[in-house]
Amino acid sequence: MERNTGLGKGLSALFTERNIDPNIKPDGDNKTSLIEIEIDKIKTNPFQPRVNFNEEKLLELADSILSNGVIQPITVKRTKDLTGYELISGERRLRASQKAGLKKIPAYIYEKEADSPQTMLELALIENIQRDDLNAMELSDTYQKLVDDFNLTQEEIAKRVSKNRATVANYLRLQKLIPEVKVSLRENEISEGHARILLRMENPEEQKILWRSTIENKLSVRKLEDLTQSEIKPKLKKKTAKIDFSDSYIRDLETKLMRFFGTRVKINTKKNKSGEIVIEYYNDDDLERIIDKCN
Repeated sequence: MERNTGLGKGLSALFTERNIDPNIKPDGDNKTSLIEIEIDKIKTNPFQPRVNFNEEKLLELADSILSNGVIQPITVKRTKDLTGYELISGERRLRASQKAGLKKIPAYIYEKEADSPQTMLELALIENIQRDDLNAMELSDTYQKLVDDFNLTQEEIAKRVSKNRATVANYLRLQKLIPEVKVSLRENEISEGHARILLRMENPEEQKILWRSTIENKLSVRKLEDLTQSEIKPKLKKKTAKIDFSDSYIRDLETKLMRFFGTRVKINTKKNKSGEIVIEYYNDDDLERIIDKCN
């Protein structure tokens, strides 16, 4: 029998089951639905999907809290020994409140059973998804954690977070990115659109080179897509036919030239053993950089 966590209905549905209105503000009429908790009694959620917290934005939120207070309460559950609380969601608000010097913070108490790591992760994930707080890589990492640690299928994850299975699958595909690109996406250096185009590069070295070029030359998603268009076409002949030494050698040369110039390089061979080397550049500065490399 499947455990009914209420996931997919949203945190508002979970709180309604306990007659708690998550929209009540700290200065509302029904103050019994909220309590103020001493911040030093709150432990952070070890299963928080968000890993990176932008320091500048935390300081901005801290300034806002000093001026306006904590508008949206955090969500906690009581520890087993009942001496403190464990955070379910709202770590940014908690961190900013600490920076603002607050001693207490308004909080909802989640009374349902939430002892399992899976439930804690799911609850934090749900809240972040509904608030659009997670970027694409953070979502991908969290979905992968549900797969690895709790053996959930894509269909089961989709059901819990009220998403299509295809949506979950697309986020999980981001796990195929090389580590450098994952970090870049997680830190919002590149967009989800950039990352999905880089996924088309089967060769990790090519993916790294194009990623670096995207950062250095501030390539738009459209420009990056133009550069990788040739990688989209199926390579059925290459998969079925035996690749001779000359093809392998040419591809190896392309990779070495791409590494040297820091941009996409294509070697086009002709039947009479002649050919051309195409070195792409994206602006005047990039062209000057490549020319300097040749000197």
